[in-house]
Amino acid sequence: MHLRDYDSPTHDEQSLKAKPTRAPFGYFGAKQTIAQRIIEMFPQHNAWVEGFCGSAALTLAKKPVPIEVINDIDKQIVNLFCQLRENSDALCRAVELTPYAREEFILARDHISNGVHADVEPLEQARRFLVATMMTVNGTMNAGSGWSYSQSYARQGREARVNRWCNLPQRLEKAVERLRGVRVENRDAREIVEMFEDRPATLVYLDPPYYTKRKHTYVIDAQDAAFHQDLLQKCTMARCMIVISGYHNELYEEILTADMGWERRSIGTSTRDTTGRIYSRTEVLWMNSVFLNAKNNDRLPLTLTQKEIEQNKVNPAREIQGVKMEISTES
Repeated sequence: MHLRDYDSPTHDEQSLKAKPTRAPFGYFGAKQTIAQRIIEMFPQHNAWVEGFCGSAALTLAKKPVPIEVINDIDKQIVNLFCQLRENSDALCRAVELTPYAREEFILARDHISNGVHADVEPLEQARRFLVATMMTVNGTMNAGSGWSYSQSYARQGREARVNRWCNLPQRLEKAVERLRGVRVENRDAREIVEMFEDRPATLVYLDPPYYTKRKHTYVIDAQDAAFHQDLLQKCTMARCMIVISGYHNELYEEILTADMGWERRSIGTSTRDTTGRIYSRTEVLWMNSVFLNAKNNDRLPLTLTQKEIEQNKVNPAREIQGVKMEISTES
């Protein structure tokens, strides 16, 4: 059975809408431009998990909920978010003192391409990460990415790219406020799905590096078919709410079928390549049956017991196929 395409909701829908906070850095594949259109689709939830967070564009754009987790396998990204929460004043000052310079970019790009360096302090690693992502074209961070500059455009009386860099400390400060209540993980996304698979009040958003034949534009890529297949299989068995972003491709459409309770929706958008050229594209979202039922019924897909309410539980586990899967380290 083939999945049917649906139009995305109208922009005047206000469900779960919040004044968005901009992502703290540019990132290839980030959903900054379509974040609100995705968020408008979300059902009620008590826990939010962004499994491939990148710049955490959706987390920053959406309304907070009691339990929030962002995860990325890239240690550079995780370090940046940790420094924002634990050392934000020093990081913002380091950015203020960094000129918008080609040599700074080349140093940072080469540093990021070679992975985490034990001899570089975490604060300096975070500064270099920001240089690499904010001084490049379209947020790409591979070894061949180029320095971004403009010969034509100005903003606020400064060359456009220089102005964006000068405004970064204020942008970081706003992100810090939103991230105060967010847990940061550095794990394989498949493990994250398993952690929440039996918790119906959890909404898991997955935006994996797209499974396509292309040049690598992420530092850590997931181009292995076995990885994607294993991830999708875990999603089909989960009983939490799940939404997956991607492009049309055979592997996803073979696994995330209507017979398995999945629905597909499409959002028209555009993307910019590393040369600055703009292309139209279609973002595809796959939603599981738990997500769809919660959205259609306009309620959480579980009812809390009186004991759970008294214990302040907002995201309890429930049985999956008759097997209790409550595994917790909570005291």
